[in-house]
Amino acid sequence: MIVSYVRSSLSKGIDYLNTGVMTDDEPYKSTLNPLLSQITENPHLSIKNLTSEEISTQVNITIVISTPYLSIQNLNASIVSHLTEFLEKDLVENYHFTNNTGFLKYGGKTVNITITVVRG
Repeated sequence: MIVSYVRSSLSKGIDYLNTGVMTDDEPYKSTLNPLLSQITENPHLSIKNLTSEEISTQVNITIVISTPYLSIQNLNASIVSHLTEFLEKDLVENYHFTNNTGFLKYGGKTVNITITVVRG
């Protein structure tokens, strides 16, 4: 269930960035609009790989996002930080995760999300 929610939320964020049209709706406005203003073309972002590992009270999710454009490479760190922030807010607002202590939690489990961006 946790992985499905993360994938769904991530897909919303990636679709928003690929569409390239800004909205004033949250959490898009505060998390993805600043990044969108730096992107001058459709980045063609896609989820290349998503893996999860569950260890007792925590779930580690590793996400690899790909883009075919070399020109977007200088934004990798920004893409990671803005998408991570979007995920945290969207998961809390729409999927009943909590984030009271600085850690995402769902069903008593701590959820750690790691995102990387690659060219491919």
